[in-house]
Amino acid sequence: MKKTLLITLLGLSISSTSPAVAQSQRQIDFAIEFFNKIQPRSIAENREYCGYFGLNDDNQLVATAPTKGDSESCYADEPPYSLDIVASYHTHAGHSYEYDSEVPSSNDLEADIAEEVDGFISTPGGRIWFNSASREIAILICGRNCTVSDSDYDPDNTKSIRNRYTVDQLVRREQEY
Repeated sequence: MKKTLLITLLGLSISSTSPAVAQSQRQIDFAIEFFNKIQPRSIAENREYCGYFGLNDDNQLVATAPTKGDSESCYADEPPYSLDIVASYHTHAGHSYEYDSEVPSSNDLEADIAEEVDGFISTPGGRIWFNSASREIAILICGRNCTVSDSDYDPDNTKSIRNRYTVDQLVRREQEY
């Protein structure tokens, strides 16, 4: 279900044997595995970590070393020139009553759109989002506890979460928070 959710939400009509589907599933599986590794550090230190996923010279999906941000932002180091970038990634640090960190921010989505690169985001509640730069939407690819979550996460402090957002919808959500 998790693997096909992104494909379904994007409205792609391609067969399950298509390389495009395998690539998307590969990226989703890679993102979940990767976030399971860095999420505990992000939560424990209450800071965002960010970087890029890409294909190396052997066509292997790899991640750049995580760049350390602060509790509310992160600016990734420049990726190696030889890496064929497929997506950015970042965590949303630990749970905070000050931030609506269970969804991408409008800045998160706008940055991926401006950079013309898709993005993966993990949240303190263990959700993983996919920002589609070309479609200009954020899509929930797996929900609560999909990846390591913060033991201090308070679901009562989280507004209702939709499965997708545009930049304008995220801006409105931020204004209401």
